[in-house]
Amino acid sequence: MAVKKSQGVGTVAQRRQLLDIDGVAPSRKRQCELLGLARSSTYYKKRASKDNPATERAIEQLYEEDATLGRRRLPILLQRRYGIEIGAKKCQRLKKKLGLRTLYPHRDTSAPNPRAEKESYLLKDMEINEVDQVWTSDITYLQIDRCNYYLCVVMDWDSRFVLGWSMGRHMDVRLCLDALDMALKSGRCPKIFNTDQGSQYTSGDWKEAILEKGIKISMDGKGRWADNIIMERFWRTYKHEFFLHREPKSLEDAIEMTSEWMEYYNRERPHSSLKNCSPLMYRENHATPLPANFWRDFSAPARLASLRSAPSLRSGRHAYASKSRQKWLDIRGYRMI
Repeated sequence: MAVKKSQGVGTVAQRRQLLDIDGVAPSRKRQCELLGLARSSTYYKKRASKDNPATERAIEQLYEEDATLGRRRLPILLQRRYGIEIGAKKCQRLKKKLGLRTLYPHRDTSAPNPRAEKESYLLKDMEINEVDQVWTSDITYLQIDRCNYYLCVVMDWDSRFVLGWSMGRHMDVRLCLDALDMALKSGRCPKIFNTDQGSQYTSGDWKEAILEKGIKISMDGKGRWADNIIMERFWRTYKHEFFLHREPKSLEDAIEMTSEWMEYYNRERPHSSLKNCSPLMYRENHATPLPANFWRDFSAPARLASLRSAPSLRSGRHAYASKSRQKWLDIRGYRMI
């Protein structure tokens, strides 16, 4: 005769507490029938956590250095630096247990010059699988002590390697040319150089510097930030893994801090798109070595010297703004200085 399974009284947890598994009678099966429980659910026993205090200390130490570490990079650095091998899920659980939260992003744009001639976007459906096949560049703003400063970066698309960077008080073409000059000291040239349609990149000074090296110019479509997704992703990394956690007091402080971080980014930071290699490791495996003087020009003293010696070049949007301003002053009998 079949026994009808009881629905039980109380919650499942309360009914489980009434089980007497080690008793002689009634049997486990009969108890489950009377309490309305699935017999298969009574065999599971939660294992005690075996968290290693050394692992927790290692995670805390890594987070003290970089509070933007997430579930992908944290296990890599734990294994690389401490020889601790744990999975991404356990990393997430230990982060939660230790009360650690990964810090996170936002965006910004550059104004085009309506009079400048735009170039076509050459990267559509192109397979980029060679170092120095395509370089890309962009500008972002940084707020330091209530003032806006600007950072321009030149990057190799395939290896994500930062070849050149420049920081300054003005978002003019000189800023971009300074970063380009530094990148060219690597001794390599790309086949294509991709940028957005910002006035600095449509200026005659910039185009002349690119074309005289025999490089093809490519530009993103209007409003097509995804055409230069590599740089957009880099700005997220720079700001939310580094800049937003520091408090530089001046432009000089920001340059010194950025110089250290850029070197860390190139030499050590793992990239999932590069099979967890750093940009330098990937580049050394796929291209000729960089010249010995490259890292010297990458340093903070070299960047500060470049900032102080930069000539006052007016170009792009600033040139048009200056001409308009001078015209307004001429009408009123003044000269702009």
